[in-house]
Amino acid sequence: MKTAALIVVIAFGLIISVALWFRDKGAVVTSASRPWPGGIGPLDAARDNWPPMKANAASARLTDLAAKFPANPGVDDFVEREMTRGELSIGDPPKIPDVSAIRDLLLREPVVWERYDEIGDGNAISARAMQMAMARQLVASALAKARANDPVAWDDLRAVWKLARSLDGHPQMMTQTAALSMVRMVNAVAWKMPLPAPAWFPELQERDNVRPLLEAFHFMAAWYWEDGSEVYPTKWLANSIDHDRRIVEGLYNQTRCDVSVEMNDLGTDLTSVWRRAFRYRAEREATANALRIREGKPIEARSRCSDGAWEFDGTTLRFTREISTPAPDSPMPLVLRVANKF
Repeated sequence: MKTAALIVVIAFGLIISVALWFRDKGAVVTSASRPWPGGIGPLDAARDNWPPMKANAASARLTDLAAKFPANPGVDDFVEREMTRGELSIGDPPKIPDVSAIRDLLLREPVVWERYDEIGDGNAISARAMQMAMARQLVASALAKARANDPVAWDDLRAVWKLARSLDGHPQMMTQTAALSMVRMVNAVAWKMPLPAPAWFPELQERDNVRPLLEAFHFMAAWYWEDGSEVYPTKWLANSIDHDRRIVEGLYNQTRCDVSVEMNDLGTDLTSVWRRAFRYRAEREATANALRIREGKPIEARSRCSDGAWEFDGTTLRFTREISTPAPDSPMPLVLRVANKF
């Protein structure tokens, strides 16, 4: 027993010695003080970029309204089917609840949500689930109206756009991926809506979600840096900070839409997030071109994506390369069958 205890003590001592050997607080401080691209700033100033936010009465009422709508797999399946279906026609909808109260509140009043900064905060997870459920219900309602050629369908989509914008100022990566998912849903079905597209829609088309995601990545890395630097400020941690900063440097200047990125060291693996975010640039162009075709206008063949362009043969709009995303993502296709007139 004494021998075993002695071995444990020696092993523990070796572990501590190794830990102290690799401890390099100065390297961690230096890495954290290096600025990230695009004016995002260094990790040690990350929290300064996000002023506090408190929920307002509109978000409380919206939460109460959302509680009246239970999970609806039929609605979810309907939205996914229409998002991924490259046909202008809309299939039979399931029974869709009346979401007009949610829509009208989102269109009428600014919504401010409580902000949760801790990674993995249960309140943030619950809020995200509720917000995504609302978005899917509104998109389903829009699709059902569009099937009947009811222009009010656009109001349902605008409510989702407002919901997504209400998440601005929230640094959690899970919140910003929710905002990305919402606008991708709106964009994926917008080309099926009654003509003409409303005046607010170009605002959604022009907004790029890569920047908010990069800022959320910065915040996430800062959270792990703060946690790690207090417990174990090693050269390994410094290298991880530098590695993740270099990922952002590459993404910030990326012109392709089919991107493959190294896995980040700090926090949740974001490789699939970047593929979705950059593919969304092509998705927005697909919708814009499909709407042009339906209005009898020529397409914009040139793409902001340096790795592709657009073609239209009279019936089918096509991006010159497919951009796959891993499951469970269900993106709109980049090949759409579009009639010349609605």
